[in-house]
Amino acid sequence: MAKDYDIILDDNAFTTAESEMLALKKRVEELKKKLEKMYLDLSNALVTPAGKAIELKAGKVLIKPIEDLSLIIQHVSDTLNEIIGTGYYKDVWVKFDELNQNINFN
Repeated sequence: MAKDYDIILDDNAFTTAESEMLALKKRVEELKKKLEKMYLDLSNALVTPAGKAIELKAGKVLIKPIEDLSLIIQHVSDTLNEIIGTGYYKDVWVKFDELNQNINFN
């Protein structure tokens, strides 16, 4: 089976992606702080049971998903940081090519 593709792995692109993920995480954390303050201000302005309900719902509806997003971004960033310069994905494609050469579809 002939190989009609080239996959190029670029550590510079991985480094750029990792840096951008860290910047994105910082922006997400800033957004979380702004939302927390906004909802605290709103619940303090509404010194009623409704104000307390708004404060409680904010954590479940808006803040928790942002915290989850931040964890995902951190995981992707950590993974990129771990593989940069290791040739990890290159080794995966080398093994793929070895398997591909040993498979006969006829």
